[in-house]
Amino acid sequence: MKKILTLFLISTIISCAKQEEPISYAIFSGKIQNVSGPTLSVRSSEKVVHDFKLQEDGSFLDTIQNIESGFYTFKYNNETSVFYLKPGDNLNLVLDTKEFDESIKYTGVGNNENNYLAQKYLKDESLGKLATYQYLGKLDENAYIKITDSINQLETTFLNEQKEIDSDFKVLEEASIKYIKANKLAKYELYRRYFTEEKDFEVSSNYPDYDKGLNLNDESLIGVPSYIGYLNHYYGKKSQILAENDSIDQALAMIKILSSEVTSTPIKDKLMYGAARYGVTYTKDLQSYYDIFMANSTVEDHKNDVTEKYKKLIKLAKGQPSPKFNDYENFKGGTTSLDDLKGQYVYVDVWATWRGPCKREIPYLKEVEKSYHGKKIAFVSMSIDVKTDHEKWLKMVEEKELGGIQLFADSDWKSQFVTEYAIQGIPRFILIDPNGKIVDSNAPRPSDSSLITLFDKLEI
Repeated sequence: MKKILTLFLISTIISCAKQEEPISYAIFSGKIQNVSGPTLSVRSSEKVVHDFKLQEDGSFLDTIQNIESGFYTFKYNNETSVFYLKPGDNLNLVLDTKEFDESIKYTGVGNNENNYLAQKYLKDESLGKLATYQYLGKLDENAYIKITDSINQLETTFLNEQKEIDSDFKVLEEASIKYIKANKLAKYELYRRYFTEEKDFEVSSNYPDYDKGLNLNDESLIGVPSYIGYLNHYYGKKSQILAENDSIDQALAMIKILSSEVTSTPIKDKLMYGAARYGVTYTKDLQSYYDIFMANSTVEDHKNDVTEKYKKLIKLAKGQPSPKFNDYENFKGGTTSLDDLKGQYVYVDVWATWRGPCKREIPYLKEVEKSYHGKKIAFVSMSIDVKTDHEKWLKMVEEKELGGIQLFADSDWKSQFVTEYAIQGIPRFILIDPNGKIVDSNAPRPSDSSLITLFDKLEI
């Protein structure tokens, strides 16, 4: 009888073990010193995964449900850092906002992988100008290749020195390093053309074949940012050719290429949504763009998000009443609203002091303003900097002698004007007519000669 009871108990334990569900969550906790905000946010490449509310002493603790193994970003105020999470992790973070990257330390389950990442990013920062596109883009081909190879070797050596990291993580990190190198090699022509006067520059026939041996459909790497970046560049080059050949905008060309050429459904979904989050707000053929996306996406959350943007964007067609801004702070004093500018065209530049492409448009914008001074058009530059960067905005406007009407939006990215125009990326330029109606919700940049063509057509 005793033997039978023992066998029954063992059988019951095994049965329960079989029914036990696998862990699908991670615990994330920590403490931030010198706090200056109430929330630490964790994001995937697509969305906010969890917002952690900080206690008065800067501590936080919560569970992230349904976590998938991969790279995430935590953001506190304007600072961010990449880290790695997998189901079952119990990870603790400490940092000091006065020395953000330098102070990051992890303990607990998952600490080895993340302390490695924190040190890796510090090593990248220590490269100084060798890691900046402005410097690299001005190098000759051989020097660029040599530096790229050297940095790749340093990263590979540092990874191989890690003896206690998770084997699955190491596989992903090896791929990450490989595709970082591929991305750098792939973008040399672009950098060289952008940062020099050689607008037609092409690499030599001896340039490394960075595409050789790379897999365009490796679903195991879908969570590796550099792999997705490589695919975006690869299909982006194809979309440029299609845009030129078919005389369509780049955004529409990209969604067409992705929908027709990517064979892996998960990768297609990832790339199409990544493109559509921004591309749908830039395309000149909204209906075609939306129809292609909806016909090819298989993820309901993606479809719902793009549909919400589509519903906003159809209200931004030419001739529709423009969304308004009301009582935004004017650099010269007082406040300004869109209604104050009725009777003239209004060219709006939505920008921020921290955004490089925004700052690169400044000299061109100043020239356009100068050419149209005294004509029936107002030039409005609307900063969507966060409130903590208000002084930085004031200083930049003064030091760069920015003209036109300089405004500070009331709630950065969440400002009504910004959200109603479905703005996902900056700089963004908008042209409104004297009656407050939309001429172009995605107008040409000042550096684009087609802007003057548009002004001439309107007889401004």
